[in-house]
Amino acid sequence: MAVAGTLLGSFLTFLFQRRTADRAEAFTWRRLAREERLTAYSSFAEAVVAYRRAQYDPFHRRMDDRDSPALVDAKTESYHRRMIAQQALFRVQLVTNDPGLVQLAEGALEATRLMAEAPDSPSLEDSVERAKQALNDFVLRAGDHLRA
Repeated sequence: MAVAGTLLGSFLTFLFQRRTADRAEAFTWRRLAREERLTAYSSFAEAVVAYRRAQYDPFHRRMDDRDSPALVDAKTESYHRRMIAQQALFRVQLVTNDPGLVQLAEGALEATRLMAEAPDSPSLEDSVERAKQALNDFVLRAGDHLRA
């Protein structure tokens, strides 16, 4: 009887410890996944802001002189920033299971790209506002996703 009691106690202790370890592991996994999403979402937002900033220069250079080397440099920088933003978008796609959030990220990137098509300053400012709003929509949804 004593041996059976000892075995039962050992088994119950094992089950309790296993359950505690599983909970700790699940908590750690959720925390790490949240940190990874936070990093991906904030990196994407940062990259889009830098891309949006880089979109201004080609517009202004084009207005000054369409054949200037400065225009070529500005376009090159803009393309580089778009590439970085696209890479950040890929990270967002990898870490989220929310298709709506990915759609908002894609929309923010596209709205920023469309700034380059503005024919004049008022159009550029409208385009900038659309790009800012699209990124803001992404950030708000990403924040909700992180808090869930």
